[in-house]
Amino acid sequence: MKTILVPTDLSSLANGPLQVAADLSRTYGAEILLVHYLPFSIAMANTPEHSLVIDRYLLDQEADAKSDLQQLAEKPIYRDITIIPITCRDASGLYEAMADRQADLIVLATHGTSGWDEWLFGSNAEHIVRVAHCPVLVLKEAVVPFAPTNAIAAIDVDDALKQHWPPYPFDANGLKQFVFISTPHDPREAEGVHAWMDELAREKGITDYELHIRNARNVEDGILSYALERQADLIVLYTHGHTGLRHLLQESVAEDVLNHAPVPVLILRING
Repeated sequence: MKTILVPTDLSSLANGPLQVAADLSRTYGAEILLVHYLPFSIAMANTPEHSLVIDRYLLDQEADAKSDLQQLAEKPIYRDITIIPITCRDASGLYEAMADRQADLIVLATHGTSGWDEWLFGSNAEHIVRVAHCPVLVLKEAVVPFAPTNAIAAIDVDDALKQHWPPYPFDANGLKQFVFISTPHDPREAEGVHAWMDELAREKGITDYELHIRNARNVEDGILSYALERQADLIVLYTHGHTGLRHLLQESVAEDVLNHAPVPVLILRING
């Protein structure tokens, strides 16, 4: 792990991910990109004077953001690590600005969403998960030191996962606890799920693992219930990052869980 990206809106909520990223930076020797997105102005100037006013406002806004980022990066608690403050103003939007920057991990905070807000809009974390090409660690609060010892990974018998197995970025020993949630309308038998996992383990060199199959009314509830039962300190999920109509028709379980999980959630993208 060489580069960790931390998006921040400079609020108190956004300070938690920077603390976690700093802890990971010390562990892995990674640098941190501390990114603040400045909304792209679409204001139209009717006169040259109006144009000057808009330009001056945008420059002042950017200068203030750069100053705040620099002060945050130069706090004494971060003196032993490399933090690169970045302000960006991109017409394509916040999420593409995140996706365009090369990183090995994105660390961010979310309040989560519920009800109509969740269905219609989702959280910023959801949108970033959809466009990110690297693992995304989503936090409700800072967990420092960040060294999960009881992580669980929820799997599906998806051959794309087997073909494009994303590596676990933290513990060198990898993941050891896996869970498959069987819903009332799921036709797959337990024996077939175990056989699929055994084949995956052989191909990927996963040893000494546990696979538990749990019944639940839906996958999200099953994962959250199992995590609570096992007192997990990290939930690992895999996603294709669906967008657009495909996303609406095949709602991402990963996004549902990250909105409601009380513990950190690590989203690993299946690229394929």
